[in-house]
Amino acid sequence: MEINKINSALNAEVGASMSQTSTKAEPQPAQSQVKPIATPKAVSDDWELLARSQPQLQQIDDVDQAKVDQLRQSLKDGTFDLNLGKVAEAMFNQHG
Repeated sequence: MEINKINSALNAEVGASMSQTSTKAEPQPAQSQVKPIATPKAVSDDWELLARSQPQLQQIDDVDQAKVDQLRQSLKDGTFDLNLGKVAEAMFNQHG
């Protein structure tokens, strides 16, 4: 393959150049051209909105415990009704 030929040629060149250099090679400083990126605004409007609403979000419970308790009780009682049509429809609407 053409790639293997290139790799072989590169390996031969690197091996030859490595054997010609001394073992005490001084590291050369990298010459990079870093260009500063102009930022029009340090913080976006969305980020500011999130920062302002963070205290309100912390007040909201992660789980609706009343709903969990109701579901748990209906499972224990055997009264939980699983409508597979609604589940399939919700999955289709969510994921396409």
